[in-house]
Amino acid sequence: MRVSIIVLFILFLMMGLTTERASAQMRDYNTMVGVVGGTNLGGTVKQFISQPGAVDLLVYRRWKGTVAALLYEHHFNITEIRGLEWFVGGGAHYGIWKDGKGEPPWVYRIDQDYKAFGVDAIVGLEYNFHLSNFYLGLYWKPAYNFQDFTDFWGDEAAFTLRYSL
Repeated sequence: MRVSIIVLFILFLMMGLTTERASAQMRDYNTMVGVVGGTNLGGTVKQFISQPGAVDLLVYRRWKGTVAALLYEHHFNITEIRGLEWFVGGGAHYGIWKDGKGEPPWVYRIDQDYKAFGVDAIVGLEYNFHLSNFYLGLYWKPAYNFQDFTDFWGDEAAFTLRYSL
């Protein structure tokens, strides 16, 4: 599993060698809203703050807890495929699990609340369907926790379906 994730990450980086900055393409929107599904299930709001740069808020359920992540993402065009971009970025997350009702790894004590916060990285692809308002994305978001279960989480990956406003 770890080998395939590393290979995927290297492929994303290699794709960057054949791309140009998203600033060469004009955006006619600033905000996108959507759903997230994969190792987590939730929602997303992405706000572009510059031509290539966006702030992405992810709020989702995982292990029967709630996690929020705020990320900065820098977008790059893939010139060979119209409507396809890749992005890379990072940010932070905060999660809450109540009364030990979560799934592993959040079950050490059933009478205790758990919290986790840490830093995240993100790399992904986003495709615009025929220059419409709909975008399909895929991302990998490794994270490191600083509190409760301090460890590296490298297994978070999900699809996104977004609509530009």
